[in-house]
Formats: sequence, C-alpha cells, structure tokens
Amino acid sequence: MTRSRFRLSVDNDRCRRYGICAAEAAQLFRLTPSGGLRYLRAVPTDALPDAKAAVRSCPTLAIELEER
Repeated sequence: MTRSRFRLSVDNDRCRRYGICAAEAAQLFRLTPSGGLRYLRAVPTDALPDAKAAVRSCPTLAIELEER
C-alpha cells in the first residue's frame, strides 16, 4: 500500500463508538471487543475515498482527516 499525506484523528471525547466509521472504512477503523476504537492514523492512498466517507458519516463529527 502506498502511503499518502493524509492523516486521521479521532476526538475521543466526541466519539460514541457507533461503528459507522468501521462500516464505511473497515481497513482503517475497528471496534475492539471491549468497546474501544482502533484506527490507522496514516491513510494509505487507496483508502482515501473510504476515509472521506467515514468522516462524512460520523454523526458526532469526531473524525478529522487532514493533509500533511
């Protein structure tokens, strides 16, 4: 996978672990059995469309995608 200049971050105070991000971008986000959220910070180039979809679909606006 080729890395891009895009990075994900999640505001843990806002995130309610609904799992919509994991449904939109399973290669980037994962809910743990204990209810936590794991995610890749560096977004591979081929996963950029899914990362954008996860950002758009987050009901609490907890996910940010930035270009570095």
